[in-house]
Amino acid sequence: MHLKEGKRVSIIDNINKQLKFDKDEVYPGGKEIIKQIVEKAPIQLPADYYEFLSCISGTGNIGSIEFEIESDDEDIGSIPICLWSANRALGMQNEFAHPMKEDFISKVWFIGDDLGDMVYFYGFGNDGFGVYFVEAGSLGFEYAYKIADTLTDFLVNGIGIDVITAL
Repeated sequence: MHLKEGKRVSIIDNINKQLKFDKDEVYPGGKEIIKQIVEKAPIQLPADYYEFLSCISGTGNIGSIEFEIESDDEDIGSIPICLWSANRALGMQNEFAHPMKEDFISKVWFIGDDLGDMVYFYGFGNDGFGVYFVEAGSLGFEYAYKIADTLTDFLVNGIGIDVITAL
């Protein structure tokens, strides 16, 4: 499903069919925590990210919502993508702090992981602003892969799914 520019749509209600998730993990809310992200984020985050957070950050959320991409490679199986609730995203920013990575950290906002060594973030990388992922042990734009310009592009329009499955 591709959406026309300017048309507002709920991300969570229009997740791309290639991404599987449990609708029981959707807990709307978290308005106060989301306000803290607005204040703390070192970069301006897009409205669709905040809209997404408001869909998954309410009371009852376990800290993230997990999406799975089915891989054609039988050895890989499904690929998990955990996008953090507002509370968890706020708490996880310091997990990656390191004096040698200060310049990188000041230009990104971490939004999730793959239950392993990859982290997802918004930032101004080598391919412009957007959603990227990188190995947690190799934080830097030179190692990051751009997935999409926005969460809507990724989660609704499916842009970047091929990037994740190719690696």
